Amino acid sequence: MKRVTPRQVAVTVFTVTILLALGFALYTGHVWEDYYITFRSSRNLATGHGLVFNQGDRLHTFTSPLGVLLPALASLLTGNTSDTAALWVFRLMCSAALGGAVVLLNELVRQFHYPAIAAGFLVLYVATDAKSLDFTINGMETAFMLLFLAYAWWAHYTPRPRQWLHLGGAWAGLMWTRPDSFIYIGLIAAGVWLFNDATHTGYDRRQMLGLYIRAGLVTTLLYGPWLLWATWYYGSPVPHTIVAKGAQSAGGGARLLDGIWRMPWLIWEGRTAAEAAFLPSYYSFPSWPAWMLPLGRILATICSVLWLIPRLKPEVRAASLAYFGGAAYLSFVPYFPFPWYFPSTFLLAALILAGTIAQVWSDLRLWPRRAIGLGAGIILAASIVLTLQSARQVRAQQTYIETGNRKVIGEWLKAHAQPGDSVFMEPLGYIGYFSGLKTFDWPGMSSRELVDAKLLVGTNWGALIRYLQPNWLVLRPDGEGDLPKISPDLAASNYELVREFNRLDEVQQLDVPGRKLLEFDARFRVYHLIKGTRHDVAGMEIASPYGSSIRQIGAQQVRLVHAPGEMIVGVPAGRTEVSGYFGFPPDAYQGESPTDGATFRLFWSDGHDRLELFSRPLDPASRSADRNLLSYTVPLPSLKPGRQARLTFATKPGGNSTKDWTCWSAPEFH
Repeated sequence: MKRVTPRQVAVTVFTVTILLALGFALYTGHVWEDYYITFRSSRNLATGHGLVFNQGDRLHTFTSPLGVLLPALASLLTGNTSDTAALWVFRLMCSAALGGAVVLLNELVRQFHYPAIAAGFLVLYVATDAKSLDFTINGMETAFMLLFLAYAWWAHYTPRPRQWLHLGGAWAGLMWTRPDSFIYIGLIAAGVWLFNDATHTGYDRRQMLGLYIRAGLVTTLLYGPWLLWATWYYGSPVPHTIVAKGAQSAGGGARLLDGIWRMPWLIWEGRTAAEAAFLPSYYSFPSWPAWMLPLGRILATICSVLWLIPRLKPEVRAASLAYFGGAAYLSFVPYFPFPWYFPSTFLLAALILAGTIAQVWSDLRLWPRRAIGLGAGIILAASIVLTLQSARQVRAQQTYIETGNRKVIGEWLKAHAQPGDSVFMEPLGYIGYFSGLKTFDWPGMSSRELVDAKLLVGTNWGALIRYLQPNWLVLRPDGEGDLPKISPDLAASNYELVREFNRLDEVQQLDVPGRKLLEFDARFRVYHLIKGTRHDVAGMEIASPYGSSIRQIGAQQVRLVHAPGEMIVGVPAGRTEVSGYFGFPPDAYQGESPTDGATFRLFWSDGHDRLELFSRPLDPASRSADRNLLSYTVPLPSLKPGRQARLTFATKPGGNSTKDWTCWSAPEFH
């Protein structure tokens, strides 16, 4: 019989992986929500309007350089004539990247002389994983992340004269794919160095440090131009997406230090994202097979502790340490572990499991080998079952939610909005792309205005809507809440409900796993602005459902800002203290249906930080001491050079907003 060559194996693995990915794409038609966030910038670049989300606004609204540049290239290759054709070109690129990753993994285990069962397990496990397939074809950059992770792993364990060049190229590819890749670069390099096997790496530990230095220089040379260009073009190399999510991720370092040493126990308490490497996207939405979550936690626990076992293969221990660190990072640092992050830790876990299977298979005799083979088969079969069920779920999601609802909303807004209109919503991708409107998205990935507004008025959606005054709102009544829940005053006087887009009844009839995810996005309500919420005067920004006016109370002239509301003023340079008066006018707490009080708060912001200077609840109808005007005097925080401070005078109603005409005097600075 003719011997099958390694080249033939590589071609077969590459081809089969691409076919699996494209088959997943043909069956599901899935296009991820975030693809259209990025593709709006990609298309602007391809059509000559610059690498921007809104034409004329140089804002860094994407995270992955490759994730935005390759779709732009795909659009150019189609002559900018078809978004669908451009997507399929990008899918082909990504499918080839996934195929390349699997080929590199197969070549690596061949170099390690793993038995066929381990090599076959690794190839099939990666090539059929639900997340890896889905995020390869749905418009994300994930396949290139997997390619460069596999390339980096291969470069560590493939001694050759230009090993440093391969490793530096792999690291640069990772950074071009996603800026947090330095975490995986560091974790893998640390694991390989700590558990070094010179027979496979070609170096001792001292020599490996030199290898890393040379590889780092290559990485800097290849990735540095992007950082320089982004700094020149956008003013900063830091993506605005990271800035927008920064507030939600605050405290991640403390959570990491507190949780990392308890990881194995926290996994079983469901307080980490470690099991997500083995499970479908958004696996927390019911309902999936009952065995799925225990299996994921068993595998996560095993993979996170194997680096502590001395007799295991060095490459297994290195991968285990990298998996442990990556899982801890995703569990405790980001404010939410988005599912396209997990194929990276899954790849590391696949290497761990394959290496463990190889070692145990080689060390044991017939009957234990059968047990290992059975275990590998169970893991692989469970993964394939979850992939098939995931395909059913995302096919339904694309039909009823993405194409059937969010895209329709965007097209409806485009048909009904006026030039220059803006829209506030959370799901930015489809609605933002197909409406073409100026977007105020939560948490502000496409909008510097919303990020600035969070520092001035906080993260409450009602306050943000009052301050930004968007022409349109798109809200999930079954998710974040309908407008009457977010702000009864805005619903009563400023915005009218104009359309509901509802596929909930149809979705509830579906028999697909994780149906609750689809239900979450099945119903949206669109509101239109009918009365302004901004009442600015010279030197003051005023946001309130109702108008603002001047009133004389005793010897003080005050400005009435109905609660809920905000009054924002700039702080003159060099001032260290502010004072003034606040309270209710007498008619607010006299007569029938008096006010039930409000809380008066003062915030300071320098465009980077937000601090509360004081807070005082007043209930003048019940407490005579809260009547008349009260005074305040508070010190101002020190201001860093080059920053401008602003004060936000905010009032929040008590149980209702009846007669909540709160008032502030003009602040006096000292």
